[in-house]
Amino acid sequence: MKNENKTKEIKELIAQKVKSLKGETAYAKIAAKCEIHSGKISNIANNKIDCQLSSLIELAKGLRVHPRELFNIDFDFETYYHELDSTNSSEKNNDL
Repeated sequence: MKNENKTKEIKELIAQKVKSLKGETAYAKIAAKCEIHSGKISNIANNKIDCQLSSLIELAKGLRVHPRELFNIDFDFETYYHELDSTNSSEKNNDL
């Protein structure tokens, strides 16, 4: 399927966003402001792990940003969803 790797792409964009928001701030300094260890923050920023929503909320707290900022990425969700709907529709028609 054409869109299989979009989740990986989105995760990478979120990791890049975390790095951008982090800037030059040390992971330990961010960790001191929230309930996540610096190693986990590094793993999130380097796209090495999937994390729970609660971890993203804590990370936003540590970065002192609204959680939506972590998802404010340059990705065309509207086109992606249209492609998914078109693919699903054509698959259903092929099953008939």
